[in-house]
Amino acid sequence: MIDISRELQVALNTGKVALGYKESLKAIIDGSAKLVILASNAPAEIMNTVQYYAKISNVPVYVFQGSSWDLGAAVRKPFKISTIVIIDPGESNILALASQRTG
Repeated sequence: MIDISRELQVALNTGKVALGYKESLKAIIDGSAKLVILASNAPAEIMNTVQYYAKISNVPVYVFQGSSWDLGAAVRKPFKISTIVIIDPGESNILALASQRTG
């Protein structure tokens, strides 16, 4: 089992990550997204839209087992984050979550 918080930190520091619904949706639609991470309590409209576009773009979706506050804390931000997209994993092993696909 990988430590999601640690791998997210490594991806933030060494790769490229988009935070938030709008930025994530742009990355999914333009084809640069490699993995989508959704907070388990993301609003249904956001969850459905992100999962729809991710499915069309063949991008794996991982549902983070925590709230949007927990997801924000995992990337050391003092606010809620419903969606994170990994564009470049850098030196992290975060793409291993794709095999634990839940969306």
